[in-house]
Amino acid sequence: MPENELTSGEPRLGWLVDGDPGTESGAVMLQDTGNTIDLTVPLRGMFDENDPYGRWWSSGVHFGDDPDRIKHSYKPPRVLLLEDARGSVVLVGCRSTGSTSNFDVGLGHIVANYAVLGGSHLRYEKVDGLRTEIPAMAAWTRLSSIKIKIESNEKNRIQSVQMTLANAEPIALARPMNLMMRSSWRTERPSGGFLAYEGVELETSVDRARPWEEHLQIHGAVLDLVSVAAWKSFGISSTKVRRIDDPHRNLAGGDMGERWLAVATYRLPKHDGWTKDPHFLFPYGEVANRGVSRWLRLRKKYGRVVGPLNILRSDDPWGHPSVVQSGIALEALGYLIDVEKNNGASLNSRKQMNFKPGLRVILADMQVSPFADTEGWIERADAAYMGAKHPDRPEPDSLTMLNTLRENLLVLCFWIGLQLGVKPKSLVDALRMDALAQEFILAG
Repeated sequence: MPENELTSGEPRLGWLVDGDPGTESGAVMLQDTGNTIDLTVPLRGMFDENDPYGRWWSSGVHFGDDPDRIKHSYKPPRVLLLEDARGSVVLVGCRSTGSTSNFDVGLGHIVANYAVLGGSHLRYEKVDGLRTEIPAMAAWTRLSSIKIKIESNEKNRIQSVQMTLANAEPIALARPMNLMMRSSWRTERPSGGFLAYEGVELETSVDRARPWEEHLQIHGAVLDLVSVAAWKSFGISSTKVRRIDDPHRNLAGGDMGERWLAVATYRLPKHDGWTKDPHFLFPYGEVANRGVSRWLRLRKKYGRVVGPLNILRSDDPWGHPSVVQSGIALEALGYLIDVEKNNGASLNSRKQMNFKPGLRVILADMQVSPFADTEGWIERADAAYMGAKHPDRPEPDSLTMLNTLRENLLVLCFWIGLQLGVKPKSLVDALRMDALAQEFILAG
């Protein structure tokens, strides 16, 4: 039997279940287009009042049998289900998009945020468990499922290799939504070989099902932490969800325990492979679960600082807008530190924070700086930020702007690392190998 999966370019034909007992199930086509999860629905023609689905694409159309548009549905349900020969697929976050039609037949398109492969009912708008596999977490934490035992003879030649694959004990990371980290593994048996893959999954789980967005906020926060620690945009390689009321069942319908179902989606940042493991400015051993909890609290208290760091995921992270974003983050950080920790001692007469004093407040809040020339950085950061914001201020040359942005990011990363519990010496030692420490120079 074919696997229940969505493969780009391979459409699946099946029957649609919309949850309305009065609607007769219709044949539809589901496909991964490479950019979206698209459901194609055949229509009976232009504005046919008897078409069970046609009204989902009838914006602006007047129907004589329902002039007030209250008897029928005029948009698709948020959750739909497809059943075909491969199994069932629950589509979550559905919305109608384009349609084509003439007087006889037509096609309507629905795009879904998530496709839960194997879900058996329509209650997946909320889930009680969500797992994401983040390869960068495995590289950062070094949490492993594999133990290898090698036996050699007296000539130091390998005689046998014994590999054990076993899940390590889950590690509790933070209280919000019972966030934890666990090892994962899978094997393949290609012709003449054996392959083992291991990874690290984040998991949130709750007693009462919650919206996907609430789970994903926590997962996204940890993904952001790992990305900031390496100053590299990372992604998610796989996603699974669980509902307690949709367990494994035997042929008689009996409950055989919980199951985690694979999710297809284009809503989450995708993992791109790397040729060598990334370098991390923050050692995980010093961050650990206490640092992850601090990070979640830090994001709430210093959201105006952390938010602009999304320049990491921009199309041009070293462009002109990133200089402004880094300045916004520093401006907010200086103000918040002074208000939170100094009782506003450095605010001006209008209870505002000027940029240069704010930078000095940040440096005073750090046990160590990423560079020695702090006064020079303050002047450069001010010139770059004010020059980028104000048309009456001259901008530094492009090379100075790039290196000032690099310095700004280093200060922000150092401050975050120190707040999470990283030792000053560890930051200084890791900086020697960090990409942000490499000064931009003109090509000769």
